[in-house]
Amino acid sequence: MNDHDNAATTSSGTTPGIVARVAMALSERAERRALAVAGIAAFIAGSVFMVSRDGLLISQDTVFLWVLAALFALSLTDLGRWRRGMLVDWLPLGVLLVFYDASHGIARLLGMRTHQALQLGFDQALFGKTLLAVQLQHLLHQGTGVKVWEYPLFIVYMSHFFTALVIAGILWRFAYPRFRQFRARMVVLYGLGFLTYVLYPASPPWMVAKASGIPLHRIVVEVWTHTGLTTAGSLIERGSTFDNQVAAVPSVHAAVSMFILLFFWKGARRWVRAVMVTYVLAMAFILVYGGEHFAFDILAGWLYAITVTVGFAVATHLRRTWPPSWSKVAGRAVAALGG
Repeated sequence: MNDHDNAATTSSGTTPGIVARVAMALSERAERRALAVAGIAAFIAGSVFMVSRDGLLISQDTVFLWVLAALFALSLTDLGRWRRGMLVDWLPLGVLLVFYDASHGIARLLGMRTHQALQLGFDQALFGKTLLAVQLQHLLHQGTGVKVWEYPLFIVYMSHFFTALVIAGILWRFAYPRFRQFRARMVVLYGLGFLTYVLYPASPPWMVAKASGIPLHRIVVEVWTHTGLTTAGSLIERGSTFDNQVAAVPSVHAAVSMFILLFFWKGARRWVRAVMVTYVLAMAFILVYGGEHFAFDILAGWLYAITVTVGFAVATHLRRTWPPSWSKVAGRAVAALGG
């Protein structure tokens, strides 16, 4: 048999093998895709069923588990990564959220009294003796029923309960290094909020107005009642739909919206920046107009978010510029948080 015959035999012998391997690879890819689609479809169907049965998810613990379920559905083709992620990436955050939701109970256990003088005095010094919420509601003729434009503000307010966790889930699945940075800052921000709520329980404007007999509409509650929505209860606590009612300083709604803006600002397109700024301002407005927070609370929340962002930026800079011994210590501290 000559060389030409050997080459033909080799070619004819390997071609079916190559075709078989390609067909197998395509079959495996199709199976993985089908599994992913089935998982997502099951998650969506389960979410619809749960919301229709129990109501909207606005408690941190239920939203947290919902995000983990979504990541499970997206990770059916790589369950090993999902299991590792639950222990390494998500468990610390879940533990923090449990303590965060329990801050009011811990404050009561420690005998902390509820404060209002500081934030009330700050607002009165800037806006006059009448509560700013009352002034805004009078200016915008609140008291004649729910206004059409209050519905989008209601949506902005409610978005707080899931926005940060959903963003974290998306980053974990599609941009893991950014997830570690996001989670690190989120853990510190919520940790500072938890400590403040324990040491400084604070009354919101609606509570101050109620105690003083001042007419004040809780816009979010009124829109909620008007729409007839229900909520899925928290797994770890009972009480108000909107969680800790004396967790007013800082406003975590304002803090998280500002934190998201600062985190994604660099590199964001102009229209994305405009959306984020609008979101921050709209959140601040509904919080004050709706009687949920003083202006002092909003500024405190923004300050917390700015402090955390600047703190991590400084730590990263020092990590790169300090002498090797100090740089190693700083690097371990930042790496431990995932930043």
